[in-house]
Amino acid sequence: MTMKRTFATLWMILLAGTSLFAQKSALNTAYTHYGNQYWDRAKRSIDAASVHPDTKNEAKTWMFKGNIYLMIANEKLRNPDSKYANLCENPLDTAYLSYQKALQLNKDIRVSMQIADPLSGIKYCAEMFYTDAVAAIRANKNDWAYDRAEKAFKCQPEDEDIIYVYALSAELSNHIDVAKEYYSDLIKKRKVARNEPYLHLAHIYRTEGDTNRALAVIKRHSVLKDTTKDSISVEYATQESYIYAWAGDNEKAMKVMDMALKQEPNNPTLLINMGSNLIDVKNFEKAEELLKKAGELQPDNYYVFFELGRCKYMQSADIAKNMASLDDNEYKVAVEKYQKLLREALPYLEKAESINATDYNTLVMLNFVYTRIELNPGEPDFKAKQEAVAAKLESLSSKK
Repeated sequence: MTMKRTFATLWMILLAGTSLFAQKSALNTAYTHYGNQYWDRAKRSIDAASVHPDTKNEAKTWMFKGNIYLMIANEKLRNPDSKYANLCENPLDTAYLSYQKALQLNKDIRVSMQIADPLSGIKYCAEMFYTDAVAAIRANKNDWAYDRAEKAFKCQPEDEDIIYVYALSAELSNHIDVAKEYYSDLIKKRKVARNEPYLHLAHIYRTEGDTNRALAVIKRHSVLKDTTKDSISVEYATQESYIYAWAGDNEKAMKVMDMALKQEPNNPTLLINMGSNLIDVKNFEKAEELLKKAGELQPDNYYVFFELGRCKYMQSADIAKNMASLDDNEYKVAVEKYQKLLREALPYLEKAESINATDYNTLVMLNFVYTRIELNPGEPDFKAKQEAVAAKLESLSSKK
């Protein structure tokens, strides 16, 4: 080998060694910046190490990357005004994928960091995904909640709180099959004590028209109903009575309701919920009775008066639907009943508006009633009131 070639070979070896050292150094630098909590510098170093041929296939690289991005995600969650909070989009997703990559490369990897192994990192990811999902549900960002909850579930598929939020976000984002699967998992496999999965799954079956399954679900839950005693909870009674009434079995519905009311005759939540449910199944007389009692107990609850107004309004709507098929005499009688019900609805709706002036549903119904009431001779019109309500509706609609 000539001296020239020997020199060239040594030079190539030297260059390769320098490159490898540089990349190992990038990994060490990322570690140092992690320890000093310089997340921007740590990110730059680990991003470089994770794409370089000499370090991209090392489990340690991906373990470091998971930890660094998890800390950035924590900054984003804990301190949104931090200079590190917007270093990248969705750092939590990157952290999770990085831990997964570290596991694939070496399932036994451990590093000298506070989060020492991928499974520990994934548990932290699960908690943060869960926190994101709950916040999104509260903000009515249901699709984002489902995304976050699904990832939390993939991290921790045995955590009951995570499973519940996953099912709830699925229901809210219209992934109904997923919601049913995981509510059922909580109920049948895990037999959880919390009420919500039973009530939500019963509601889904009820809206699908499957009365038998809806009843079967809520009857599984001993916390909702203690079958060893002559007792029943408010939640159970509300659900079961509504399902029976919806199915047309008013006798059973009233039996459940009376049992609950015997225990808690002055429970306004029970009275309001049952009154509202009875309106939906057109048991208007009993609904009005319960709601009036709730109004005595909570005279400042706008929702009580809205529901009383809705009770009268729904009766008037039923009459209006059939008017076209009536003969002249029947039509005249029907119009009188229709007008009487609208006038009876009006003070309840006005009361609800006086308590809560910006409830959209109250305003919609009140606007309708104002425009449909036929005035008697000499009676002042509702023009000014109707225009004020219409203006509020327009304002609320523009903000949606």
